[in-house]
Amino acid sequence: MEFFQIILLSVIQGLTEFLPISSSGHLILAPMIFNFEDQGQALDAILHLGTLLAMIIFFRKDLAGLAMSLFDRQKSPETHHLAWCILVASIPAGMIGLFGGEWIEANLRSPTFVGGNLFFWSLIFIAADRYRSKNTNPETELNRLSLRQILFIGCAQAIALLPGTSRSGITIVAGLFSNLSHTSATRFSFLLGTPIIFAAGMHKLVQFTSQPEHTYSNLHLLIGLGISFLVGLLAIQLLLKIVEKAGLLPFIIYRLLLAGGIFLYY
Repeated sequence: MEFFQIILLSVIQGLTEFLPISSSGHLILAPMIFNFEDQGQALDAILHLGTLLAMIIFFRKDLAGLAMSLFDRQKSPETHHLAWCILVASIPAGMIGLFGGEWIEANLRSPTFVGGNLFFWSLIFIAADRYRSKNTNPETELNRLSLRQILFIGCAQAIALLPGTSRSGITIVAGLFSNLSHTSATRFSFLLGTPIIFAAGMHKLVQFTSQPEHTYSNLHLLIGLGISFLVGLLAIQLLLKIVEKAGLLPFIIYRLLLAGGIFLYY
C-alpha cells in the first residue's frame, strides 16, 4: 500500500467521522475514484482508533464527568440521568449494527445508494435548520433532556448505519428537533456517539487481531493512527465553530453537490 493511500484515507476518516457529510459514504467512494484496493480491517481498525482517541481527548472533561456520575446519583442527579440515558440511547444503533451491519456492508455500498441518502437527508437537514431558526421556545439544556428526547436522538443515530446518512449529521438534526441549540446539539452528538464509535473501533480491532496477517508495516499503521487522530481533533473544533456561526448550511451545500456529482457520474 502506498503512503499516499494511507494519508488520504486517514484524512477522510478524520474529517468525515465528525463532519456531517458521511464517513461511510466517502470511504466507499474514495477507492472507486482513486482506484484503490480495499484497505482491509487492519487500517480500518487503526483509523477508527485514531478518531476515537480524538473524541476522548477533546471531550475528556465531559466524558469523565458522565462516567463518574453513572454510579453517583447524589453528586449530580442531572448528569447521572444524562449518563444513563446516553447508554440507553446507544442500544438501537448497537443492535442494528450487531445484527444488520454485515448485511448493510454487503448490500448497501453502491455509489447511487450513497448519493440518494446524501440528497434525501440533506432535505431533512434543511428542515431541521429552519425549524430551529423559527422556534422561539427557550432552548433545552443537555442535562434536562427527557428520556423520550434522548431515545429519539438515539434512534436517529441507528439510521446513520446507512451509507450516505452521517451519524453526526442525523443526531445533530434530531437534537435540533428536540429544541437544542446548534452548539448543544453538536456537543450532544459527540457524547452520544462515543459508545458507538468505541464499540465499532473495538469490533474492528478484534477482527484485525484475529487475522494478524496483513500487508501493512508498523510505520503504515502508526502514520494512519497519527493522521486520523490529528485531523479528527481539527474536525471537531471546525464543526463546533461552523455550526455556531452558520448552522448546517455549509455541509448541506457540500452534500447536495456531492450527491449531484455521484448521479452525473454513475
